[in-house]
Amino acid sequence: MQVQGTCEEKFLAIKNIFQQSFDNKEENGAGFSVIQNGNVLINLFGGTRDGKETWKENTIVNTFSLSKGIYAACISKLIAENLLDIEKPISYYWQSFNKKNILVRHLLSHQSGMYRFKTKLNNKDLLDWEKIKTILENQEPDHKPGEFTYYHAKTHGYLVGNLINIITGMTVGEYLKKNISNQYKVNFYFGLDDLQLNNVADLKEDLSESNGKKNNEDLNAFNNPVHDLNFYNSQEWRKSEVPSMGGHGNAMSIAFIYDCLANDIKQNKNLISNQATLKNGLVETGSKIDLSLNLPIRWTNLGFILRGGWMFGKNKEAFGHNGWGGSLGFADPISGLGIAYVTKKINPTMGLDKRAVNLIKKFYELLK
Repeated sequence: MQVQGTCEEKFLAIKNIFQQSFDNKEENGAGFSVIQNGNVLINLFGGTRDGKETWKENTIVNTFSLSKGIYAACISKLIAENLLDIEKPISYYWQSFNKKNILVRHLLSHQSGMYRFKTKLNNKDLLDWEKIKTILENQEPDHKPGEFTYYHAKTHGYLVGNLINIITGMTVGEYLKKNISNQYKVNFYFGLDDLQLNNVADLKEDLSESNGKKNNEDLNAFNNPVHDLNFYNSQEWRKSEVPSMGGHGNAMSIAFIYDCLANDIKQNKNLISNQATLKNGLVETGSKIDLSLNLPIRWTNLGFILRGGWMFGKNKEAFGHNGWGGSLGFADPISGLGIAYVTKKINPTMGLDKRAVNLIKKFYELLK
């Protein structure tokens, strides 16, 4: 399987590494892109969409929690336009969310205590926004806001999405389309139409990487409902809007969004947000162990993750979000660029995924 796309001559070693991941069967469908101040340095893709059809430049794939970084970009735009204040209680906007001590920034930074569903759910329940909204409105938080950090793996997108809906009258997908996607021809979506459904890669799980852990009986951030790859490959999932874990896109579009954010900080370009909003939103909430992930995560007021290792490149100011399975995207405001990797081959572990990291390390080695 020959890798396709474009790559500046100085970065050809990266194309070779990407090709090797297919030759070695580590990868079977993926894309990798780097954009610097609007210039495409690398845009590589390869493999197949569904085992037969070739993965093309505009092929999209479910990126799982990488999606959280895309709607964080939407949130930063709302803040820049003075439509949202992270210091206000959620209930200021969402009056039936009767938890007056939970501020918007507590939610965005995964410190609200609303990190799990306490009602037992199945995957089809995730498509029923009214049901989920009612559950969250009536559910008591697990801890005082700001006291602990628990990654809101599945609840986050509903809570943030409903805030966006109340403020703008649009769903997350509609807001993204109107304010970012249409303007910049971005190939990322929350909720696919029939045309987009014809160009989605089917997810495949890499069972060789499975850690074999038993499912925790207690309802936590991840297991209610449990992951079901067949469901995530269904049309009903792809057509729905489940922002926490259901955004579909390609590497080029994700890298483009992060390039915009990087240069909104570096040069105050006001492409999506502005310098002041992003600098305030990227304040670290404190060096706390994320108790959902049992890892030290550098969460910010906007819900982006600050660099904690090579997953987000070499500069400590880099920020972004990764997703279950191996997809990731981040902005590097020092180098003024955005980077993204997307894949259909799901690595089910929570560890560092070498497929993307090998490419990122080589990129920074060659970037002068």
